[in-house]
Amino acid sequence: MRHLIALLLVAWALLSGRLACADSVWTDANIVTGLDFSGSIEPRDAQVQIDGITMAIRSPQIIAAIKNGNHGRIGFALFVWASGNYPILVIWRQISTAEEAAAVADEVSTGLHALIGSDALVKLGALTDLSGALDYGGELLRAAPFTTNHRIINIIGNGIDNVGEGARPARDRLVAEGITINAVALGRDRTLFGYLKRDVIGGPESFALMADDPEMLVEVLARKFVTEIVLNADGAGQPLR
Repeated sequence: MRHLIALLLVAWALLSGRLACADSVWTDANIVTGLDFSGSIEPRDAQVQIDGITMAIRSPQIIAAIKNGNHGRIGFALFVWASGNYPILVIWRQISTAEEAAAVADEVSTGLHALIGSDALVKLGALTDLSGALDYGGELLRAAPFTTNHRIINIIGNGIDNVGEGARPARDRLVAEGITINAVALGRDRTLFGYLKRDVIGGPESFALMADDPEMLVEVLARKFVTEIVLNADGAGQPLR
């Protein structure tokens, strides 16, 4: 009898897992973006990130790429990082239309401007904890409510990790899980750019880019998002969270 009960429980668990997978919402990619608000970020850098990310989300290029994907939608989350807390500005929104993209962009803009004028900004810390930001991005991806074959972290920053173990071990752990990490260097510092390419980015088709003004950041982010969606839309494999 005990063996029969055990077999029934196992069968139910397997069936429940299949049903949960069948009922879940699939995306062409789940994308987490982390914005650098450490002590080295000047007001201009903060505004570049705000304008760049909100304009990029609304970009017709991105909307077209999303609509042309296998599932016609992506999962999107965004947080702010430094060396303390990690305020979440957008927690897992589905983007499949221009209207949904505009709503997410408005949410990002409102959240960032509210953060800049609040005490929460002080609690972020002043150091550049890239490894912490990567680990947090990984936590968000694991908690995503959407099913996908492609999980991506985009890190935007203007400095080298100066907290704890450094970025490379965190990068390696995430890549081992099948997560792709891309990076955008704010400014034109070739040393930072080389560091991001060497120690931060990783995974299939990962890349690093540079940007030093809102228009360039829009172009860079649009290229990143479009590339991520297009590259991953035809992918196959086991579903990941």
